[in-house]
Amino acid sequence: MRKVFLSFLGTNDYLPCNYQIAGHDPVANVRFVQEACIVRWCVDWGSDDRIFLCVTDESHDRNWMDNGHRDREGNILERQGLESRLEALHLAAPVESVKVPAGRSEEEIWEIFERVFFLLEEGDQLYLDITHAFRSLPMLAMVILSYAKVMRTVSVRAISYGALEALGSVGDVINLPVEERNVPVFDLLPFDRLQDWVTAVDRFTASGDATLIERLADLDMRPVIKATQGQNTDAVTIRKLGEQLKTFATVLATCRGRNISATAASVQQSLKRLEDANTLKPLQPLLRKIEPALASFRGEEIADGLAAARWCLDHQLYQQGYTILLETMITFVVNKALEKNGRDQQDRDMVNQCVTIIRDNIPEPKWLPPAGTDKTITRHVIAWLQPQQDLLNGLRNLADVRNDLNHAGHNDSACTPKTIQNNLVRHIEDMERIFARNIASADC
Repeated sequence: MRKVFLSFLGTNDYLPCNYQIAGHDPVANVRFVQEACIVRWCVDWGSDDRIFLCVTDESHDRNWMDNGHRDREGNILERQGLESRLEALHLAAPVESVKVPAGRSEEEIWEIFERVFFLLEEGDQLYLDITHAFRSLPMLAMVILSYAKVMRTVSVRAISYGALEALGSVGDVINLPVEERNVPVFDLLPFDRLQDWVTAVDRFTASGDATLIERLADLDMRPVIKATQGQNTDAVTIRKLGEQLKTFATVLATCRGRNISATAASVQQSLKRLEDANTLKPLQPLLRKIEPALASFRGEEIADGLAAARWCLDHQLYQQGYTILLETMITFVVNKALEKNGRDQQDRDMVNQCVTIIRDNIPEPKWLPPAGTDKTITRHVIAWLQPQQDLLNGLRNLADVRNDLNHAGHNDSACTPKTIQNNLVRHIEDMERIFARNIASADC
């Protein structure tokens, strides 16, 4: 994978300064922040890597080439341009100036977008400097980053901004001796990563996909955990939360009904512990966006199964929604009719057989095991089910649709996608009402 440095060259007559990049010694007495960044990041790059400097016609003449500025009388001011400065570094990585328009119209802005984007290749590791980006380019650069991450799988390693204004006005800086012109170079990478977190949380709340959250939690928290030898509890919790959210999402996507309550509870506990976290403060409002999605999981198997079915509906996991809803209600019948926990497969098979026996009016001599093995228990389950016609109908209809889904609609009475979606809404509402009714009658 290539390493790529990308920057925009402006038109001002830049002053010699000392640029201070965090983690490095200052780069002293240079006019161009790009030179300072390249000295610190790119000197050991190879011939496969690239250094791109985007220039307009004006910035090319004034600052890329030598002696591009004049005084008020029109006399040439002797200045080395950035091209000469970089040539003197004898870099192995090729340096290329890239002509871009000035961005004076919407068409020119789109042209800048295209030219900059097509500099990037699949998997590039990007180091971006936006110090001298003009007009709308700082915002445009961030859009290009987001686009390139998706279209080119680009990873962003640095975003720098040389903050000359931290020293005061230009007049103030001119009056300072060079040795006091210590310009901090801000690292804006955390803001890019925050944008990644926004995307990750939005993806999870919209689609139930926690893959990106898990990846970011690991990438961002691993260095903190290592540096503090595991003593930063906030970082440990955020990293664990990423793993828990991925597990929760996978449990629902793979219909692991027995694990729903435990995985939801683990996520809720981690979110609770992060309420007063000091690590990455901007993350707190984002992570709080996750809480409402899990609020309906209460730690009780049937209620959580219903909540999981609704989660699947909300996240377009229709096949999982039907499966989880049906199996949750079978557990409910086992709980109520047999007063068992629903873990025994024979109990579950019996409930399914009882539904079929009632529907097809199958006589006792034709009952198959396990229903035919202990007919007294089977009669008891049938007697409990028969008065609840809405529950019986719901179980039959859920089973029919689940079979339709499992066979990918390869049957003569296949449901339409719209019917599958709409009927899941109705079935969940029906089963929630049946569950509430039985809970209320048990409390009386």
